[in-house]
Amino acid sequence: MSSCYFAIIDLGSNSVRMSVNELEKNGNWRVVEKLRSTVRLSEGMSNDNFLKEEPMARVIETVKTFCDKAREYKCVSIAAIATAALRNAANKELFIERVKKVAGIEFEIISGEDEAYFSYLAVRETIGIKDGVIFDTGGGSTEITLVKNSSVVHSISLPLGAVVMTEKMAHKSNMQLYKYVMSYIGGIDWLDECESLPVYGIGGSARTMASLYKKRAVSSTELDGMKIPYGAIAKIYENIYNTAPEKRKCIKGMDISRADIILAGVTPAKVLMDMIGSPCAYICASGVKEGVFFRMKEEMQK
Repeated sequence: MSSCYFAIIDLGSNSVRMSVNELEKNGNWRVVEKLRSTVRLSEGMSNDNFLKEEPMARVIETVKTFCDKAREYKCVSIAAIATAALRNAANKELFIERVKKVAGIEFEIISGEDEAYFSYLAVRETIGIKDGVIFDTGGGSTEITLVKNSSVVHSISLPLGAVVMTEKMAHKSNMQLYKYVMSYIGGIDWLDECESLPVYGIGGSARTMASLYKKRAVSSTELDGMKIPYGAIAKIYENIYNTAPEKRKCIKGMDISRADIILAGVTPAKVLMDMIGSPCAYICASGVKEGVFFRMKEEMQK
C-alpha cells in the first residue's frame, strides 16, 4: 500500500473539528478533508460542571456524521480526543458511552499538559518556533507554553476558555473580565522567563484575531505564520472591548459564530502580551489535532 489515511477528531468546548490525512510511505503527508462545526459542548456548564442534554445531542450527531465521512476514506485509524469540556464534566462517562454507541468511537480525554504539547508540535512542525510563548485559547481553557531553543520549558492549562468565561462573567464589566484573566496569568510562577518574547497563537480566537487584523476572512495558507504587531492586537482588543456585544458581529473580519464569545477569546492573548511585553504575535493555522497527527506520524516512522 503506497499510502494510508488517518482521521483525527478534536472535540473542544466550542467546536468539533476533523481532519483526514493521507500519509505516504516516504513520510510525505497532506490533508485531504477538513470538517468543522460549532457545537458549544460546554454551553450551560459554568455553574454545575454537568454537560447539558441539548449540547450533547448536537455533538453526538455531528461526530457520527464526521465518522461516516472518515470511513468513506477507509481510514486505518480514527483518533478522537477531547479537551477541557470533557475534562471538567461530572457526567463525562455518560457522554463517552453515548458517543461510542451511536458513532462507534471512544474519545480519549487528554490532559491540559498534553493539549499544550500537541499545540507545540503543531507550531514546531508547521511554522517553526525557537524562542516564544504559545497560547491556545479554546472554549473551556487556555494553554500557555514557553519554548526556548525549540524545546518546551514550561506549560500550564488555565480555566480561561472563551465559552466558559463568557458565561461566568456575563454580568461583570469588561474590566472585571480583564482583571479575572490577569489574576490567573499573573500567577504563573515562570512568567518572568517569558519577558519580551513573541507569542504564537493557536485556535479559533487566534485565527479570528488574524481575520480582524486583515478586516476579512483569511485562508489557512495566508494565516500560517502571519505576524501581527502588538499595537495592532491592542487596537483589535480595544475595538471589541468598546463595541456593544450585540454589534460585535458587524466588526469587519469577525467570525460571526464567535462574535458572542470573542472578547473572552482574545483577552488571554492581550493580557499575556501586556504582562510579558511581547512585541508581536504569530498565528498558526494548525492546532491540537494536527499535533496529534504529528505524534502518530513520528511513532509510525520509528
